[in-house]
Amino acid sequence: MKRFLCILLVLLIGQASFGQDPVEAIRQDRYIVSGNHHPYIVPTIKDSRPPRGYKPFYFSYYGRHGSRSLSHISAISGLLSGLDALHEADLLTEQGEEIRSHAHNIYKLHEGMEAMLTPVGYKEEQGISRRMFNRFKRIFRQKGSRRVIVRSSPLVRSLLTGTAYILELQKKAPKLDFDVLSGDKYYFTNWDPNPRIDAMEHDVCDSIMRAETDAEAAARRYFTDPAKAAAVLGRRPVYKLVYSAINVLSIGRCVGTEGEPLDSFTEEELLAFFKAHNAKLATWFINTEETGCYRDTNTGAPLLREIIQKADEALAGNGVCADLRFGHDTGVAPVMSLMKVEGYDHIGRLADTWEYWPAWKNVPMGCNYALVFYRNRKGDVLVKLILNEKETAIPAVSPVKGPYYRWNDLREYCAGISGLKD
Repeated sequence: MKRFLCILLVLLIGQASFGQDPVEAIRQDRYIVSGNHHPYIVPTIKDSRPPRGYKPFYFSYYGRHGSRSLSHISAISGLLSGLDALHEADLLTEQGEEIRSHAHNIYKLHEGMEAMLTPVGYKEEQGISRRMFNRFKRIFRQKGSRRVIVRSSPLVRSLLTGTAYILELQKKAPKLDFDVLSGDKYYFTNWDPNPRIDAMEHDVCDSIMRAETDAEAAARRYFTDPAKAAAVLGRRPVYKLVYSAINVLSIGRCVGTEGEPLDSFTEEELLAFFKAHNAKLATWFINTEETGCYRDTNTGAPLLREIIQKADEALAGNGVCADLRFGHDTGVAPVMSLMKVEGYDHIGRLADTWEYWPAWKNVPMGCNYALVFYRNRKGDVLVKLILNEKETAIPAVSPVKGPYYRWNDLREYCAGISGLKD
């Protein structure tokens, strides 16, 4: 029953506006602070009718892998090294011991399984595939156009995500013909280091966490003797320990750990982490006042060009009804930011991104987008964008009706911002 109620809360807050008080939102679902560690949120889906005479015929998709374990078990072992030392010195309070216990439980789940798709993630992908098929089944049952090209990054979590998706699709449409490819080239994106942004990633997160955390109150809450605990921790300040602990334990729902690990923290500590971690993720993915559009153009543009090119080939009649791509959050947010779709069209300060671009909504585990193409008997083509399964507006382009855009208009816009040369 407790697990059911937790899932229900996730669904409710996923449908709610974030215009509410942030502390109240955290009370409803503490995991909103987890950013891209948040499990996939099943949306309420409502499809707008296309203009009369238009039928769907081609589907271009990109999906991040479903819920996974932490990418590096060293993050957990680093946290435990400090907590275990405090435990041995009998310096942890009851609350401190709770955090240590949760961290050990999560460590056990990660042994030999770091960066892997979890059963939670596999089921997420089955659900996404099932809902996509039910909405656009006409695409996958066309005569003479039943090829599906599947491409995945070479990491196991992406491959298993694609497997879950296409097996579910094949159940519904057994006559589909799948071509499955994987390799380094199917990351689709560049992720070149940028010293300025890389330094900013650490600095902005650290400064927010330091300013927003009541370190003295935290020390009293988690340590029996704050002065002795400080000596054990050495140069590691309390606010960094709190950040590390929340970051590790926020993976709890993705890996299916028992209990609710984030209940060990106060609402104020969770809010501080939320603001800091969201700003950190924003330096990775989106255009802000401080970062500029580096990730948009360097990371998002190559994938957007590829999407246009494959759409051109499908529209020319190559027999492909769907191009499915499976990868990472690096293939979602930078592309959406480059296109300035609804939710990504505001450029603000990093410190404020938790308000206007909450990562848990935009890049949770399993986040995805698709361009769905429609055609009438004259051969005119319209397209709509769905982001995390919901119809999404592209403010820079004028629609024909609702979320439907002329492909020629959208293609011209996307080719221009991605640097595609015809």
